[in-house]
Amino acid sequence: MELIREKVIELMNTHGTGTYNGFARLLGLPVSNLHTYMTTGYGGGRKIISAVMRFCIEKGLNPEDYIDFK
Repeated sequence: MELIREKVIELMNTHGTGTYNGFARLLGLPVSNLHTYMTTGYGGGRKIISAVMRFCIEKGLNPEDYIDFK
């Protein structure tokens, strides 16, 4: 499983706050972890994936649009 970074950035801008700080708060993640993943692609582990999945379910969105379940 891995996140589709471009789609998660889109999620942050459309359903989140549009900022790393605000989106990290909504996801319950440290800002540094989210920012590092979003800008470099490193560190997108289970914690970030599960937070994005939870956020999608709470917002009534399909997690498969943001997470590649290959």
